[in-house]
Amino acid sequence: MLMLVVRFLSKMHRGILICGGFALFMLLGAFLLMLPFSQTGTRDVSFVDALFMSVSTVSVTGMSMFDLRYDFTFFGQLVILFLMQVGGLGIMTMMAMVSIYTGRKIRLQERLLIRDSFNLQTPSGMVMLVRKIIGTTLAVEFTSGTLLAVYLYFKYGPIGIYLGYWHAVSAFTNCGMDIMGNDVGFAGMAADGFVSTVVVITMFLGGVGFIALDDVLRHHRWCRLSFNSKFIFTMEAILIPLGVVVYFLLEGNNPETMGHMGTLEKWQSALFMSVSSRLAGFVVFDIHSMMSSTVLFVMMFMFVGAAPVSTGGGIRTTTMGLLMLSLYAWIRGKRDVVLFHKQVDSKCLMKASNVFTLAIVLTFLTAFSVFALEPKDFSFEDALFESVSAFSTVGFSMGLTGEWNTACKIVLMIAMYIGRIGVMTLAITFASHHNSSVKYPKENVVIG
Repeated sequence: MLMLVVRFLSKMHRGILICGGFALFMLLGAFLLMLPFSQTGTRDVSFVDALFMSVSTVSVTGMSMFDLRYDFTFFGQLVILFLMQVGGLGIMTMMAMVSIYTGRKIRLQERLLIRDSFNLQTPSGMVMLVRKIIGTTLAVEFTSGTLLAVYLYFKYGPIGIYLGYWHAVSAFTNCGMDIMGNDVGFAGMAADGFVSTVVVITMFLGGVGFIALDDVLRHHRWCRLSFNSKFIFTMEAILIPLGVVVYFLLEGNNPETMGHMGTLEKWQSALFMSVSSRLAGFVVFDIHSMMSSTVLFVMMFMFVGAAPVSTGGGIRTTTMGLLMLSLYAWIRGKRDVVLFHKQVDSKCLMKASNVFTLAIVLTFLTAFSVFALEPKDFSFEDALFESVSAFSTVGFSMGLTGEWNTACKIVLMIAMYIGRIGVMTLAITFASHHNSSVKYPKENVVIG
């Protein structure tokens, strides 16, 4: 039945299939979470709340008004885990995986769909890419899950095995959901140095992108890496230490966050939050207690997000990198942007500028809609933070998720949905592919 719907959509437009595929899985997840044996009965779950939970999971945002440990049964938790995995890999990847392992040939239309879902330039090598994505995902999740499961077994008993693999999937897919329960909290588990290290590495591997990881595994040496991989790792080498220093300086003396920690624990927490702020959204302290300056910095980090072709969201590190390089070149009076002794194509710079602009507009519209539709007097900072977090699919929350009215929840669901499919896919869906042969005279516009 699902494949018939997919084939019907595929005849309309590739972008519609990608958007429709995510929407179908989000609806499916909502219906599964509404089943009586998915809930423990500790609280009433409306369809809107179930849909919000499903959208948040498939979009790997991780926002939730539920306590997953007590509000959902083991089956319900497995449904969430499955939706998390589908959201992290992508609908087209999952469909291609089923086709590959059932022996069905991948058609050109499906290769184009995979290409568009990852915003790549060429449909060649898509089957190999899917195999590598699946292989990398299983290898990383199994390795990190096993490390956590063995370690947590001696700490929590048999349930530690379940906790280990759950949080490995949640970290690699950059969803950031946990099932420790609100009374225990993930922060207590992440305070352990071993757990924190494994989760940080897992989040990083999920957020750095499949293509960059494959490039490292194949070439091993920096000089042999592709231009894109070098750019991605360079951005990570800038952003992660920047986040560590900012967290340490701004929150190191805040008694409600990191002020009570020892020096080593402060650096550990700062590293964890630096990585998590752009990727998964796991927290080691109450982010509502952060300094206003830190909140503003975190919003910027969330907006930037992860690397391309990864499980994370945001406008992508390479987009921000290109904008900064373009700005630097313009200030110095240079026409070309040069990186690693290569000139960046002007089309890439225009694409980065358009992605940034569209993301700013959509984030603004999300925040504006929340303010317009929510009668409660929420602070500007909190509402804007939630809007940025939803669109960037990071999942950090000021604790307002359960307090939004239905209209605001729908707005945030739309933001998470767009954030997951990506502004590029959204543009592809509505773009006109008709190239006009008419050429118009050029004119200058006064700027600045």
